[in-house]
Amino acid sequence: MLGSEDGSWKAWLLLLPVAAVYAATFVVPLGLIFGLSLAEFDAGVVTPGFDLSNYEAALTDGLTLPILWRTVELAAMVTIGAAVMGYPVALQMRRSGPVLRTVILALIVAPLLTSVIVRNVAWLLVLGRTGFINETLMATGLISRPLPLMYNNFGVALATLHVYLTFAALPIYAALVSIDRRIEESAASLGASPSAVFWRVTFPLSRSGLIAGCSLVFILSMGLYLTPAIMGGSFVVTTPMLITDLARNQYNWPLASAVSVLLLLAIGLILMATMSLQRRRG
Repeated sequence: MLGSEDGSWKAWLLLLPVAAVYAATFVVPLGLIFGLSLAEFDAGVVTPGFDLSNYEAALTDGLTLPILWRTVELAAMVTIGAAVMGYPVALQMRRSGPVLRTVILALIVAPLLTSVIVRNVAWLLVLGRTGFINETLMATGLISRPLPLMYNNFGVALATLHVYLTFAALPIYAALVSIDRRIEESAASLGASPSAVFWRVTFPLSRSGLIAGCSLVFILSMGLYLTPAIMGGSFVVTTPMLITDLARNQYNWPLASAVSVLLLLAIGLILMATMSLQRRRG
């Protein structure tokens, strides 16, 4: 019994380096941000203390909450698009042979291997007023004026989905691969149609992967900064862009920290609600 306890302690000791790195890069900075959000800011001078005026200002200035809501809407658009497009891709990967599966995997992972600046500039050439899509449609006579494909939520969501589709498809694929095919074959042998097998067997068993992928995409989308700045211009402002402006241009670090804490709380509350709904359905 003593040897078992010693082995358990040694196993925990192996986690100490990871725990130290995690604390240094996440826990400590997060604590500093929370402490700074309670500081006073007056004429460019930050005074440590316990002051809730930054949170009051963020909640009542008529700017922070609307931008936060638009950020949630944008993240929801990207997440829904990733779920709708990622599930068929993952399902096709499961049904494909090794060669085709590798090709599909390479296609969805390829955007991650490209610089974010290069990706967004490429989308400018595709979605711009004189971009490939508008020029083609106007040349064929289908439209008489360019479509507004950029400087709005649509353009930002599409450029973001191009990258974040990977984070939805791979967890779904992992969940699909873990399903025992004999279960689906048993349902089919009992007279279930292919659609009934999918909706009653395959989809429920892969729902954990779908939720994991959507949660990951949503969290990443709530932190968008560079893509909205390029694809949205000044027409699409996200909460990370507001935080950057407060810290870099206005030097109001306490208010920027308070908005950061509110952003983290919004993400946490939405994820908690999603997980709670999933547990109830389960």
